[in-house]
Amino acid sequence: MASYMKRRNTVKYYLSGYSSFISEVRKGILKLSIFTFITLFNINAQDVQFTASAPSVVAVGEQFRLIYSLNSQGTDLRLPDLGNFQLISGPSTSSSSSVQIINGQMTQTRSVTYTYILRAAEVGNYVIGPATITSGSDQYVSNSLEIEVVSDSEGRSSVPRQQVPSPGVAPRDISGEDLFVRIMLDKNEVFQGEAVVATIKLYSKLDITGIENVRFPSFSGFYQQDIEIPPLRSLDRELIDGEIYGTGVLKQMILFPQRSGEINIEPFEMDAVVRQRTARRGGIFDDFFGGVETGRIPVRSPALSLKVKPLPEQRPPGFAGAVGDFNLNVEVDPGKAKTNEALSLRITISGRGNLRLLSQPKIDFPPGFEVYDPGIRENIRNSVGGQEGSKSFEYLMIPRTEGNFRIPPVQFSYFNPASASFRTISSGEMNLFVERGDEADEGFITGGFGREDLRILGSDIRFIKTGGLVLKKIGYDPFGSFRFYMWFIIPLLIFVALIIIQRKNIREKADIARMRNRKASKMARRRLKNAGRFLKENDHHQFFEEMLRAQWGYLSDKLLIPVSELNREKAINALSGKNVPEKDIGRLMELISDCEFARYAPSSTATDMNRIYQETVQTITSVEQNIRK
Repeated sequence: MASYMKRRNTVKYYLSGYSSFISEVRKGILKLSIFTFITLFNINAQDVQFTASAPSVVAVGEQFRLIYSLNSQGTDLRLPDLGNFQLISGPSTSSSSSVQIINGQMTQTRSVTYTYILRAAEVGNYVIGPATITSGSDQYVSNSLEIEVVSDSEGRSSVPRQQVPSPGVAPRDISGEDLFVRIMLDKNEVFQGEAVVATIKLYSKLDITGIENVRFPSFSGFYQQDIEIPPLRSLDRELIDGEIYGTGVLKQMILFPQRSGEINIEPFEMDAVVRQRTARRGGIFDDFFGGVETGRIPVRSPALSLKVKPLPEQRPPGFAGAVGDFNLNVEVDPGKAKTNEALSLRITISGRGNLRLLSQPKIDFPPGFEVYDPGIRENIRNSVGGQEGSKSFEYLMIPRTEGNFRIPPVQFSYFNPASASFRTISSGEMNLFVERGDEADEGFITGGFGREDLRILGSDIRFIKTGGLVLKKIGYDPFGSFRFYMWFIIPLLIFVALIIIQRKNIREKADIARMRNRKASKMARRRLKNAGRFLKENDHHQFFEEMLRAQWGYLSDKLLIPVSELNREKAINALSGKNVPEKDIGRLMELISDCEFARYAPSSTATDMNRIYQETVQTITSVEQNIRK
């Protein structure tokens, strides 16, 4: 009987555990179903966008990319009638996806791009109509594109093409029409203090890989405010006098002339790192693809001058140099108060003009008011339309006596360049009623910058420090003790050590060649890290640009040969002289050739990019280890 009861209890125990397990499984399935439903809901809730993009200007015979982008999965992509454009290849499809969880909410984004290579046949203005694609159960229509096709006497594009170059292309002599920079002003004649927008713009027919040694003008005689623009990552195509240029804005700013007369603007200077393909005769691949030469070209813009007209001599009282178009608003908060309570007088000047240079208006405060220096708040935006926004002056006032008080109207005078005349705007008169406060005779008030900083103190003594005190024995004299001398010896030793370390650093930095050699692998790793980022983003062009920069940059720094003078023959001879195995040298040269080929070949896959990246890291590591032996 006892054995039977024992077996019965054991069975109940296992059945209870099994039931608990089944219950937990059901809860897990329920949670997973809810999570899947929310995920699918968020995925389907995103707005589907289908867009088309292509260059706005191309040359006859030039190949260019027509790209369609969809932020979802799509099927049945149908192109419009391409008309005058010849379809060379495509579509080349790439996709990416990302998942974000913010505050417990999951969002997933997907994007698919379809790339076609087209060629322009005849001169003219053409429109590529909308394309259609199906996503889910709906059909989406892209935007249309307007493309201008211009002639090219040399039968090629004036800017670097998005295609494989023709074999045997020799380097061209670079002239002032191939690469130049300009400083452009939106006005040729202004009044003193009137805003003028300056734009520094680059024009190029060449393949620019970098910009160095940038030297901006000092803009002496102007008050300068920069306009925020996105970093220049690529050049836009633009038709200038019948020629296609790659153009990009380097900097934009607002200039306010501070004196009248003719003000000269110094030239803008920089060095452009230019890459050109050259025809070489080193082998069958060199005959087909050619070589690459990189050089630095100094570029300098022409000097400019701006005519600044003086302001009229007859100026209204209170004019302090404000130029533009402004509005005035004056507020008192609160309009009724008690003695020793804070009041706020806020004067706001808004509009467009030299807002940052505005000075505070003069105000006649009533007697019996304690007034503090104003707090200044600015909400100003700089754009190509000028400087606009508002500037506020907030005065903190404390009435010490009761009664009715009057603050006279606040006047503000400015010069309007549009009408070439002075204007004076005024606020209304303000009346304040101050009652006697309950604590008028108790304590005093200290004021800070704002009303929230005021405090009423009920006593005239504040303790500086409380708590335990550190006492010293009377007659204690530290002079001549061990601690006394250590206070002098330790700083002296530290000073001597710092001098020795500093001299060592100076000697190492003076040896530029040694520094470049030591930092070669570090710079290569940094560039390869950037290339890895472009690899994850599936940015084909930028990835191979960064890989070539890492490979040639490493060889230049390690072999102490300038990039402009470095070529395959010099690199192979220098590496052989450093006892680098021939297989590593050959592999590194093959990887450089692969990158140069893939840079101009739009059909490279993510697998090829990953392979080239991994093998480049391994080869540079192996070369570095052999050189250090």
